[in-house]
Amino acid sequence: MVPHSIGLFILAGADKFIISGILGLTTISSYLVVFQISTVFIFVFDAINKSYYPWLFEKLNENNKSIKNKLWVLTYIYFVLLLAVSIFFFFHGSALITFIAGENYMISNNIVGFIFLGQIFGGMYLMINNYLFYEKRTLLISTITLSSGIIHLLLISLFSYYWGVTGAALSFCLSKCIQFLLTWFNIYKTVTIPFPH
Repeated sequence: MVPHSIGLFILAGADKFIISGILGLTTISSYLVVFQISTVFIFVFDAINKSYYPWLFEKLNENNKSIKNKLWVLTYIYFVLLLAVSIFFFFHGSALITFIAGENYMISNNIVGFIFLGQIFGGMYLMINNYLFYEKRTLLISTITLSSGIIHLLLISLFSYYWGVTGAALSFCLSKCIQFLLTWFNIYKTVTIPFPH
């Protein structure tokens, strides 16, 4: 799981060194504040996951196709709710950050929206990643996380150079989305768990 830990570190923090080098600490101060505030979602999703996965494993052990399909339906509902929540940050994120951190950290709604949407993709990833853990596909998990981290470094180097802080936020969002989609794709390809139809 060492590659997994490295990938998580890249996705969660290594990018800050790159964008501070490209844009300077003064320029990215508001970005760093938004990112710090958004980590509240990490703690929320982690708490949900720790409560959810023991129950999930218990249900999967029953090896009932109907139950497995219902689990996926619930998962899709959860995804829709999270994505609906993310819309709020694209319209009111700037006001929220100003309220929490003060007027010195005013930032555009799009930047806040991309960062929070990225964290939401992280929550969606945690929800389905449990299926790979259940199947003991730890090498696959590590590969996905490390690959997503490397993609993130490439994207943030390119995007922040051309589009500044907005590019940095977009690259974070896309990288977390890629991590989620790669996990979903590999579950579909390798894990013997049916998708609802």
